[in-house]
Amino acid sequence: MKLVSFDVWNTLLDINVMLEELTKALTELTKKEYKEVFEKVMEARREIKELRKSKRGNPEKALEESQEILAKKLGCGVEIVKRAAAKATLRVGERIVIEGAVEGLKAAKERGLIIITAGNVMFWPSSYTRLILERFGLAEFIDKQFYSDELKAYKPMKEVFLKPLEYFGVKPEEALHIGDTYAEDFEGALNAGLWAVWINPDAEKVERIAERGFVVRNAGELGKVLELVEKVTHSYI
Repeated sequence: MKLVSFDVWNTLLDINVMLEELTKALTELTKKEYKEVFEKVMEARREIKELRKSKRGNPEKALEESQEILAKKLGCGVEIVKRAAAKATLRVGERIVIEGAVEGLKAAKERGLIIITAGNVMFWPSSYTRLILERFGLAEFIDKQFYSDELKAYKPMKEVFLKPLEYFGVKPEEALHIGDTYAEDFEGALNAGLWAVWINPDAEKVERIAERGFVVRNAGELGKVLELVEKVTHSYI
């Protein structure tokens, strides 16, 4: 194993905390009720995920497309969505860091592995995600960050997993991706030839669920997975 790729939202950072702050900011800027705004945000999120899953979305404009969909549902201009995203980024507190995130990053760092992020974007640009990771000390563990608005592709497309590997000269079988979304992260990584770890809070234990796939409760259990991968790969030799 040479490289570990981390999903960001709901793997390292809590998406619900960010969406809360986004909703608050949108409520202020649109003068609408919080409940109504929150429902529209979640509606837009589901629609965008379905667009991407069905491959009807435009990878070249992943960010712009999501902002336009949300703005349309709220009956406001895209600029309001952009302002709300900026406000949310400035306001989020330390509770946005997911339990186990630091432990998972440390487990990879202690083994001398290359650490990257492979994240999708929705409603706010990757630069805002970078700011949050920097602000709460997670960026210091990461060698390079990759996001869909920069790659012009989004998970589960193979490019999101393979382009970062090409950058470091790493083969898919020498890399592992960890994330919370089964289709985007787990199946996407496996289909690209990587090892994959699915974060499922309801899992009872760290368990191997595919030839190159594992399930964990949070990123803090990554160290156990890396030990298992080492045993498995050694047994192939």
